[in-house]
Amino acid sequence: MPSDFVFCEIDVPENLIRPWTLSAEETQAKLESLVLSREYGDEWYERTRRIEFAAQSAPPEARSYLKRYWAPVQEVPSVIVPREMNYLISTVDPRFEELVWSEPQPFRFDPRLLAAAE
Repeated sequence: MPSDFVFCEIDVPENLIRPWTLSAEETQAKLESLVLSREYGDEWYERTRRIEFAAQSAPPEARSYLKRYWAPVQEVPSVIVPREMNYLISTVDPRFEELVWSEPQPFRFDPRLLAAAE
């Protein structure tokens, strides 16, 4: 098992999270396909980059609209535990700096996982 993994806790204000809005059918299709779920994440990240680039040159009222419409964190259903949510984080969003990160802490894998793999 790797011994150099770490984890951080992140405090994310609710107004910086964009909720998952796809229908149940669309969600199921994404969850059942590794390609579709990966494409959704890739497309979401590219959109954040384009929106941030557009906001840099936009007039103030348009920048305000983009900030209201977009958020640095996107809620997505977990592929592993479909009733749970995961969160994609955009490092290019200017509000990324509003996220509060804990100090990295060592992550230790449960040794029973190694025994189960043998």
